[in-house]
Amino acid sequence: MLRFKAGDQGAFRRLFDRHKGPMIQFCYRFCGHSGVAEELAQETFLRVYRAAARYRPKARFRTWLYRIATNVCLNEIRRPDYRNRIETLEASDANQAAISSDAAASAGEDRPDVRLALEEQQQMVFKAIARLPEDQRAALLLRVEQDFSYKEIGRQIGRTENHVKTLIHRGRCKLKQLLAAYFGEEP
Repeated sequence: MLRFKAGDQGAFRRLFDRHKGPMIQFCYRFCGHSGVAEELAQETFLRVYRAAARYRPKARFRTWLYRIATNVCLNEIRRPDYRNRIETLEASDANQAAISSDAAASAGEDRPDVRLALEEQQQMVFKAIARLPEDQRAALLLRVEQDFSYKEIGRQIGRTENHVKTLIHRGRCKLKQLLAAYFGEEP
């Protein structure tokens, strides 16, 4: 980012190429819509591009990038029309199946019955995550998906480290409760 700030346009392309995939995945897990996730990732990189002159390396670049992404995602799900947006069942199922297939393939499972079970489990987890309150969802995704420290997450979402720990704990408890029926366990 410092090279880009100094005028190296190729440096931004390298940053974009390195972080594009994980950023789209993060946005998808946050909002649950693949088309919207791509737009949110694009908006995130546009904001990074525009903020280059103001960039100060107080923390890791990735921390700064995901703070921007978290804000972009939160702004999106807070929009009044977000809750009214309807994605067709076929598109939603296709998006979920594509991501679940990738997850099952990366797990090295070649048996169709095992892949199908993994895909179904992944879809249930995605749906449960989407039902979490936005602050819990943000904290949990940043911790589990991106492996940020509690302190980094706190900086990104404007909360104390202890509050982040509480959000993550409550998010995990809520996920356990939401998924208990599916996995046949007591909440």
